[in-house]
Amino acid sequence: MNQMLLEFGDDKKRRRRPGKTHDAKHRLFFALYPPDAIEQQAASIAHDYCRAFSLSGKPRLTTLHVTIIWVGDYASLPEDVVFAALQAGAAVESAPIAMSFDRIMRFPQARALVLCGEGGRKPLTRLRVQLGVSMHNDGFPHNIGGNFKPHMTLLYDRKAVPPATLDTLVSWTASEFLLIHSVLGKTEHRIIDRWPLLG
Repeated sequence: MNQMLLEFGDDKKRRRRPGKTHDAKHRLFFALYPPDAIEQQAASIAHDYCRAFSLSGKPRLTTLHVTIIWVGDYASLPEDVVFAALQAGAAVESAPIAMSFDRIMRFPQARALVLCGEGGRKPLTRLRVQLGVSMHNDGFPHNIGGNFKPHMTLLYDRKAVPPATLDTLVSWTASEFLLIHSVLGKTEHRIIDRWPLLG
C-alpha cells in the first residue's frame, strides 16, 4: 500500500461518507469471483436464455461476481474510503464458502437476469455483517440492512422472463473475497485487494 494512502487514511476528519451520487463514475464493493469453470457454465446458461427468449441484452461474463456488500458510488474514488475498506477486508475472518445457485430469475427493479439460491447465504451474510461492522467502526455508516439475496447477474434486459429451476447446480467453494473498483458504464472491474477465506 502506498504511503500517500496510509497518511490519508489516518486523517479521519477528512473522510467522506460512502453513498450514491448522481454523477457517479466509480463503484466500490466487496465480492466473490467464480472460477473459470463456473464462468463457462454461466456463459452457457446466459446464451441459452438469450436464444430461448430473444433477449437483446449482452451477457456480462467478463465481470461475473457475487456482491457481498456495496461500499459506495462516487464521482471520483476517495482514497479515505478505499483505506477504510482495506482495513475492513483485513480485519474479518471466514472459512471457505460453499456457494450454489439453483434458480434463474429476473430482478424487475434492476432489469437483471440473475442466478440465485440459498447455498452459501448464511456464511456469506456473516461475512457481509463483519465487513459492514468494521466499516462502521471506522467511522462510516453501515450498509448491512435489507433482505440480502446472494446472486450473480448474467445480463440486463428489459424483457421479462419466467423464473426457473436450473437443471444443474451452479456451485463452487469460494476460497477468497475481493475489494473491487468498478468503472461504471465500461463493464470494467479492477481488483484493489483480495483476502483468503481460511476459517
